[in-house]
Amino acid sequence: MPRITLTLAIFLLTLALILIRPRGLHEAWATVLGGGLMLLCGLETGAQAWRTVAQGADVLLFLLALLLLSDLLRASGFFEWAAILAARAAGGDGRALFRNVFLLGALITAFLSLDTTAVILTPIVLSFVGRLRLTPRPFLLACAFVANTGSLLLPVSNLTNLLFVSAFRIRFETFALHMALPLVVAVAVNYALFRRLFGRDLPDCFDEDALPPPGSVLPDAPYFRGAVAVLLCVLIGYFVGSLTGVPPYVIALAGCAALLAWGLWRRQVDWGILREITWPLFPFVIGLFVVVRGVENLGLAGAAARGLADAGRAPLAQILATAFGAGVGSNVVNNIPMALLAISVLKHVPASVPAQYGALLGCDLGPNLTVAGSLATMLVISSARRQGEDIGARQFFAVGVWTTPPLLLVSGLALWLTLRLFP
Repeated sequence: MPRITLTLAIFLLTLALILIRPRGLHEAWATVLGGGLMLLCGLETGAQAWRTVAQGADVLLFLLALLLLSDLLRASGFFEWAAILAARAAGGDGRALFRNVFLLGALITAFLSLDTTAVILTPIVLSFVGRLRLTPRPFLLACAFVANTGSLLLPVSNLTNLLFVSAFRIRFETFALHMALPLVVAVAVNYALFRRLFGRDLPDCFDEDALPPPGSVLPDAPYFRGAVAVLLCVLIGYFVGSLTGVPPYVIALAGCAALLAWGLWRRQVDWGILREITWPLFPFVIGLFVVVRGVENLGLAGAAARGLADAGRAPLAQILATAFGAGVGSNVVNNIPMALLAISVLKHVPASVPAQYGALLGCDLGPNLTVAGSLATMLVISSARRQGEDIGARQFFAVGVWTTPPLLLVSGLALWLTLRLFP
């Protein structure tokens, strides 16, 4: 009993420090502290911690490549160019502008990760919304929600996806095939619900001439064209590499090396861009691996696995049970630790493919209920605060409670249909 109490106390302390961040404490310090306490208290061995981290090495390398690729693309002006192009494509129609921002966020999230949408796209969107003198709240919430909703398509879209793909050895093209319809349905329903919720806040028209020409934000046209070419090659390479056995992180790192070399040649970047990578994210993830491993040693996965078995063997029942279960859990303990815990439980069963994908739906879409459910949501809100905009926890929940359950339901049904057609 003391072992259980101590383990859970360290786990809850780690989560509390992540979510509260006393005196601006970075999340990485919280998980490193939690992992250190697990080891110092003898709740897991050093060998167990090392094996756990080693098993996640592919995830960490892929994460490094995605962060560097996003920074290199930002240096090319790609994100500002895309945002202005999307705004001009609306033709002065305020509702079309909202639709285009939503679709742009979904595309960037799907192909470059939700953190890119949170950290890079959100400030750009808020900047030109301010220039157009529009109400920022619908656009801010669109960025916050689509950062999670749009993260279903590819393993690269979300760290939770990378964790599931690594744990269950899911092929890149298989993942994309199974998650394509759930993504389309989730984004469409999310947008439709937001149009209904924020219809009165969206303007009938806006002054398109207040926006600069898309080409004016590009510091160097040849570097920009090279960045777009590399991005397309990397995306195609993911699928080709999956068929030929080349790990996705190898392809992503090769793309980064090519674009970095081109940027250095064009004098648009220097080696200082490596300092701009969010390095604390790596000790954060490593510490979280160690903390969750300590929780796994309690054997709680077995009890949770029995609960999953009670959901029945019907694929739809398993999808909805794991989706809503992981979704609720993500809002309580954050979606990344929830993903690690869910993987532990699913491996203990062992769980069916529908249950695996259902849990992933919950970890990706479930965090849209509270501001603490996803790191991406917290990044969007903190980024907005630096620009003078804020969404409170109560406001976010008021939107999330109306949108999250329908999103989980419709995406679960879409996943069930996909697995019936492509088992």
